[in-house]
Amino acid sequence: MIEEFFAVTRTSVYHARHVDDWRANVIKIALRGSSEIPLYADICEGGMIAVGRNLQAFIPERFGRTHIMTAYERCLEKVNTSYWGLHSSLIIGLFKTKEEALACFEVGDGTECDTRWIDSTRAVVAEIGDDHPSIYVSHDKDFQIRI
Repeated sequence: MIEEFFAVTRTSVYHARHVDDWRANVIKIALRGSSEIPLYADICEGGMIAVGRNLQAFIPERFGRTHIMTAYERCLEKVNTSYWGLHSSLIIGLFKTKEEALACFEVGDGTECDTRWIDSTRAVVAEIGDDHPSIYVSHDKDFQIRI
């Protein structure tokens, strides 16, 4: 199980880290230009993170806070969108090290799931797997990362 990885988008670099149970941190560590999400913000805010075409924070809640039943739902596509939080822009590449991510970011001309970094992206997704406690990889055709 991977404990941390780095995601590069057109405007930002994020450091994603497993915390415990269903909690992750996803901190913006680099920014080019302007963004609605400030530098050093944690987009996860104590919930899980989904890896798809972008990083999407969510609370793994099935029924809602006031419902008599409680249940845990780790599949982003089944969670009510009211439990979705902040999200990144489209992912250019995923990396195991900060140095690799910053090198990609410095190139500055990446496209969604850029083929130059596809091997690294595939390796990170494979290490996350389908049973990670705080990071969910979407396999839904509308959300999944294009690798």
